[in-house]
Amino acid sequence: MQAPEQQAAVDARPARKGAVRPMTAADVPAVARLFMKIYRGSDRPADLDLQNYLKAITLEAPSYSEATGAYIYEQQDGRIPSAMLAVPMRFIACGTVVPGRLVCTLMTDKEAGGAAQLVLTLRPRRPDIQFSDTASPTTFNHWQAIGAKPIPAHNLEWTRSFRPLGALAGRLGDRFFRGRSLGLATFARPIDALLLRRFSEKNAVEHGGAKVTDMSVKAFLEQAPGFIAHYAVRPLWSEEELGWLVSLAAQNTTHGAFTIRAVEDRAGTLIGCFVYYAAPGRTAHVLNVLSHRGQEIVVLNAMFHYLESSGHVEARGRAHPALMAGLSLQRWLVFRHKAFAVVLTRLPDANDAVARGDIFVGGLASEDWSRLMSDFH
Repeated sequence: MQAPEQQAAVDARPARKGAVRPMTAADVPAVARLFMKIYRGSDRPADLDLQNYLKAITLEAPSYSEATGAYIYEQQDGRIPSAMLAVPMRFIACGTVVPGRLVCTLMTDKEAGGAAQLVLTLRPRRPDIQFSDTASPTTFNHWQAIGAKPIPAHNLEWTRSFRPLGALAGRLGDRFFRGRSLGLATFARPIDALLLRRFSEKNAVEHGGAKVTDMSVKAFLEQAPGFIAHYAVRPLWSEEELGWLVSLAAQNTTHGAFTIRAVEDRAGTLIGCFVYYAAPGRTAHVLNVLSHRGQEIVVLNAMFHYLESSGHVEARGRAHPALMAGLSLQRWLVFRHKAFAVVLTRLPDANDAVARGDIFVGGLASEDWSRLMSDFH
């Protein structure tokens, strides 16, 4: 999650004397209050919902350890002015299972210090994988200064429009009217229908004979690791860890209902799946598009055809090197910079894999599912 630049920046002034240490359950109320102050502009105690959620994502992961968890900076007076939230998740790096850590949020009270000390804890001292795909420009510079490697394609978010005016009405409603379109969507429907008839041949999404079907959580937990098995660096996604992530992702209803769909080819063979927040009449927020190697275009086409036919005005998701060819074939699709994606590891083979884009992160292997991104106002 990107912090405000003036608060995330490392303060050059000497900080009050304190120490960095792993976050504990006793720190949760103070960290939750710091989160509300930095990201929600409210200097008041956080409610129990936020406190329990912070505790769950930082301290209750199946692979939690102090080394891969969240860290805080505590002053001598016991105050916590800075914190770095993280979600532990194990990775496979070129055939070896190593500890992993998704670094979510570096937050610092602008009147205090500790950010520099927290950043220094990221320096790789053991065989592990640390990463983020929500780094601000300032935080990105901190990562690079300690040896992190960027993943340029992951910096981008794609948006595929199905009903352009309906999508615009939704964005205006979200930005200026707290999610209410005030009739703009109703006004946009007949115009979008006219545009679709006028440009139907040019804008049509070919599904290539592939079929989209429901996919249970159980089936997803069984199949998902196989869809990413060809990446040199990837999350381990054991049933326990992936199930834990899915359960947390399903709690986030701000963008719609957590949904998993399978994609089968003409012969009925499972070739991929996609995970998203379904919101017919609004935007489909896509977390992951998974497929066997070489089936990416077919799966993408099937997904876009399904999302359009199910009434969404547009779809959004993060770019990935394996998806770029299929995404580039779509009409009414644009890319924009979302945030910086970086990976930090001391493993030479893993660094080589990152440099050639042979890594899987994003969606359930990022914080796109987190309620901290869009909830707790």
